[in-house]
Amino acid sequence: MMLDYTTSHDAVRRGRRLLADARAALDQLRKLHDRVRGLHAELVADAAQRSLDDLGLETLREVTSATNLHLAPLRAAGLQTVGDVLRTPASQLDRLPGMGPARVRAVKTAAESLAAAATAAQHPRLDPTHPTRTTDQLVTALTQALPLREPGRDLTQWEASIGVRLAAALEGALPAANRLRWAFTSRGGREVAGAAAAQVLDLVDASPQAAQAADRVLARGAAPTPRQAWQQFTQSGAEYYAELERLTGAAVPRSRQLGGLASEVVDRVERQQLDESLLVGSLRNYQHFGARFILAQQRVIVGDEMGLGKTFQAIAAMTHLAAHGQTHFVVICPASVLVNWGREVAARSRLVAHRLHGDGRDDAMRRWQRTGGVAVTTFETMQVLDWPTQPAAMVVVDEAHYLKNPQTRRTQACAQLLRASPRAALLTGTPLENRLEEFTNLVRLVQPELVAQLDAASLRLGPDAFRHTAAPVYLRRNRADVLMELPERIETDEWVAFGPAERFAYRRAVVAGNWMAMRQAGFAGDASEKLVRLVELCEEAAENQRKVVVFSYFLDVLDQVRRVLGERGLGPLTGALPPNRRQRLIDEFSSAADDRVLLAQVLAGGVGLNIQAASVVILCEPQLKPSTEQQAIARVHRMGQVRTVDVHRLCAEDSVDERILELLADKQHLFEEFAAHSTVAEASTEAIDPGRPAVAELVIATERARLHVA
Repeated sequence: MMLDYTTSHDAVRRGRRLLADARAALDQLRKLHDRVRGLHAELVADAAQRSLDDLGLETLREVTSATNLHLAPLRAAGLQTVGDVLRTPASQLDRLPGMGPARVRAVKTAAESLAAAATAAQHPRLDPTHPTRTTDQLVTALTQALPLREPGRDLTQWEASIGVRLAAALEGALPAANRLRWAFTSRGGREVAGAAAAQVLDLVDASPQAAQAADRVLARGAAPTPRQAWQQFTQSGAEYYAELERLTGAAVPRSRQLGGLASEVVDRVERQQLDESLLVGSLRNYQHFGARFILAQQRVIVGDEMGLGKTFQAIAAMTHLAAHGQTHFVVICPASVLVNWGREVAARSRLVAHRLHGDGRDDAMRRWQRTGGVAVTTFETMQVLDWPTQPAAMVVVDEAHYLKNPQTRRTQACAQLLRASPRAALLTGTPLENRLEEFTNLVRLVQPELVAQLDAASLRLGPDAFRHTAAPVYLRRNRADVLMELPERIETDEWVAFGPAERFAYRRAVVAGNWMAMRQAGFAGDASEKLVRLVELCEEAAENQRKVVVFSYFLDVLDQVRRVLGERGLGPLTGALPPNRRQRLIDEFSSAADDRVLLAQVLAGGVGLNIQAASVVILCEPQLKPSTEQQAIARVHRMGQVRTVDVHRLCAEDSVDERILELLADKQHLFEEFAAHSTVAEASTEAIDPGRPAVAELVIATERARLHVA
């Protein structure tokens, strides 16, 4: 179709603007990413140099077979370390008595070999407690880069698929750039230019996402201050490390990401592509491998240690399938993580989650069947749902060790759904290598043909041999293997929905205007969803030989947790305990078995105590001051702690918990700025304290309005 001059000119103007904006945005992103890479390289180089300065000259003999490695002249000249050798120019070494070109080359070659090894071994940690100029700049650059991951991905894909075509079409439409040129173009030339302008118009109309992405990049504000950047880092450290890994390629050695898999399985996984166009956020390298393992092997068990992001890996696999035309997915999980799964799907992908649970489950099922997306349901609810005959593209079962008994209705119902789907991923953080019967029961659900090879003999050969046999179906990595930076702590909000008892207790508290009762309603009854999730977390920690501290503001909550945990629970540790009794309790906890759980009042447990024996912290409810939580967590996460600390905050949706978290998000920036510049820190804390009565009244009023309570 040939366009007239006015329409052609407008098409060229729009096309040029889009192309210029997109390429300017990509250029800004390239410069930002180059800055991240440069700062990271500076950190790596500094760390490598420090390690080389700790290596004596004799180390050079360990990395060379050269017989003419003469070190005495170096020592005589005052050189003591490998770092000294690297810093000294070869011409200067050549002038030393007893040296010469050949000997200098041998020494330099050995030193450079050690330097390369030292550089490859560095995985610098970003430590907010000891910032440097370089880490300040790096964390600031990452804070700028993180919100631009998805716009950057959209623009890169657009440039490769549409941008190059748009540039070519604009070239063909050049006569329409101005009226004078159009007037001196032949009729045939105008027809060609008009047709090219029509193509430009089509390409521009097909690029709204790219235009929005370019606008987001070009409209980004000023860089945050280092203080603001570190504050965001402490809240989302895992995302920062994932982005750093993505931009720099700095990851743990490949062998550590493979979980002991057989070479033929590894080859198959590494040939598998992963389309991340519908994914939000950056996968760590080991997570990228895990998602491809799910896709390549199709029916698997992912047994990564808790805290390594099994949920994200499963979502990545689903988004890949969705990007290639698959539409329906199912997640089956305990009720205690149902809300969390819905939130994770929404936050981590562009897929839509449908909660098939509760009163609206049938309507949700119909919406899911009609529109597609991720159906999230529980082990109990999935047994009574009317599943369609068309199988889901993939079924994910979280906390899959719940299916270890093949005789239960739960397992049998899940097995039927799993058999119907071409792809399945069973997720469990429970180590299974030494539980042959439980493991084979899970394998039977996804790859029954492999069960015959998993016998007691293979188990007796040790975990490595067992994993090799189970390689086609089972992938497990430990944090120590894949998190070289060992992040100081991983925080997770564990969202649950109120059950009938909690909902009744909560509404009654709102009607009465009882602030404290509202905050405790999530533990109404011994079968509340918060309590169920707490017990699950304690059991998973015990399975991984990790001790737990449970914090709550409320003694009644701690007493209830103690009743449910029985002999496993120690405490509670309260402010009423004399100091010597407190220490005896902590000593008993430190020397007790791994399944013991210390219960502590958050204010008492947060002051003057060291509880490094624990590496899992559970907060029964959000606290009103960030400092209250931080002081409590600091009892576990402190000098002497050698394990990554997992912090789980139990939160009930549509409740005071959500209001408190919203409030803290709004107040945190004000608190930081005010406290940073005030000369009376205590007064500044009081001035914006979110625990003041006025705030309680505001939250109560908000909840009354939401629940239509007079």
